[in-house]
Amino acid sequence: MKTVFKEDDKVFAKIKGYPAWPARVLSNDGKKYTVKFYGTGETGVVKDSDLFYYTKNKDKFQKPLKRKDYIDAFTEIEEAIEKAGGDGDPDTDSAANDSLNGTDKSIKTGKKSLGKRKSTSEKPPQEDITPKKKKPTKDSAAETPAKNAAKKKDDEETPVKKAQQRNRSQGEKSDVDEKEKPEKQTRRASQKRNKKENDDLDDQDVFPTKKTKSTKDESKEIEFVTIEGEQTSPNKRQDVDSSKEKLEEKSDELDFKVEVVSEKSLKYNITYAKHVKESESLYKGRAVEPREDYINQVLPIQLPSGTIGGLKLHTTWPLKFENEYERALYDESVALRVLEAKSEVTVSSDSSIISNPELFIPDIQMTLDEVKQRICKKEIEWKNIKLKRLTVEANLVSLDAKIRSCLGLDSANPKEAIGHLEEMRQLIFDEIMLKKHAHVVEMVRRLRKYVGNAKEWNMPEESLNEFSTQAEKVRSKAEQVYTKFKEVVKVPEDIEGGFWEAFSELLNTYREDCKGLTEEQIQLLCAEPRSRIAFLDTLDENESEKVSVY
Repeated sequence: MKTVFKEDDKVFAKIKGYPAWPARVLSNDGKKYTVKFYGTGETGVVKDSDLFYYTKNKDKFQKPLKRKDYIDAFTEIEEAIEKAGGDGDPDTDSAANDSLNGTDKSIKTGKKSLGKRKSTSEKPPQEDITPKKKKPTKDSAAETPAKNAAKKKDDEETPVKKAQQRNRSQGEKSDVDEKEKPEKQTRRASQKRNKKENDDLDDQDVFPTKKTKSTKDESKEIEFVTIEGEQTSPNKRQDVDSSKEKLEEKSDELDFKVEVVSEKSLKYNITYAKHVKESESLYKGRAVEPREDYINQVLPIQLPSGTIGGLKLHTTWPLKFENEYERALYDESVALRVLEAKSEVTVSSDSSIISNPELFIPDIQMTLDEVKQRICKKEIEWKNIKLKRLTVEANLVSLDAKIRSCLGLDSANPKEAIGHLEEMRQLIFDEIMLKKHAHVVEMVRRLRKYVGNAKEWNMPEESLNEFSTQAEKVRSKAEQVYTKFKEVVKVPEDIEGGFWEAFSELLNTYREDCKGLTEEQIQLLCAEPRSRIAFLDTLDENESEKVSVY
């Protein structure tokens, strides 16, 4: 029979690449459960088949690991179970409740029989109430036949020995900066409730209530932690609202916490670092550029057994850097270490790296073809993004030409021009697009004062009045488009000369940075000329696209 877990149940959650980890159920999202992991404070989404009640599976899943967060996880869940009076398992809790009911009944009977006495002998039974409530949780409930039957069933569902050995070697869990905070909150709550032990079962939701609202937002963070600029701790989500749907789609595709990178990307990082070192002062003054980083980001390699393992990129987490120069040098050191480790592992199957869970994942649960497809898919996605950007730019330039054609010196069609201006306003463009096509900004700027050439056209008065009305609408619509330009290109408000002067200064810097680039390279730019993305794009254009996975 399928097990249905409830909110606040204490369980073991299994995620590939890690040992079964103590966790607390936060919510049920259909076929999957959102859980919060003890010891780290991270949350994740786990299938119901990968959840197991804690008490009756402790002996089976607990590993002799020395990781602090792993040890803390067991300490925290034991305290939580003690406070709640059980782990939420109906089998063990029913036995516990029977024991509790029997205890309460005997206490009431004792009180009734002693009620006529004037003696103060009622005090000792009252003092025994608290320990009798606690005892069934650990002793009586743990020895029930229901437990043995459930344990036998779980043993039948246990993964094969190979999977167990894989999990045993995966003592990898990220060290989160604030992992001790929930533990301290739990202990403070425990101290406050020690005086009211009889209310323990009613107060078992004290810990999760503050987190329930944000459960859905945090549910994917254990699988994907996106870094944009400066890295923060994994249990504090960054502002990724714009990419939330994309991350959810990824989590459906990937049922494990491993993200593969290509050998080519590591070599690109080494080349980029050399480029950065040539302009050290420039890149030390720049903020860290956005990157996608994951706790278990690996370079996949094929072992002699045919299994695909993974060399971990990051041995510390979270990542944090002061500037782009520091980050580039870190990426270089990671690439050099991982590529050297790959050479060592492929030459010797007895390498100490393979047995080190801090550096290596023995099985990433992917075939060689799947790895190649995954890397190829990522490259195609990026090319599609570039194609969409260039399409927007083409539309921007095309609309500019159409508007100029509608508002010529010999004749004018302001109504059509207004429509094209509105189309331009609806486009989703960015600063680099406007810098590449500054003539568009200049044209719209001039149209804010458009009056036409009516005096030379010898128009009848009625037509002239209509044209004047349409010309006013052109000026109004041009002002709206120009306002959007101002929103896209951020400049100081108090700068002398206003937006146009500030934009002109940015344009001069942009053109200076473009020196050394060919006209084709400039037209294909999707980022600032001296940015990391632009540099990697140029590398990619100059080299053949190969996925090297051995």
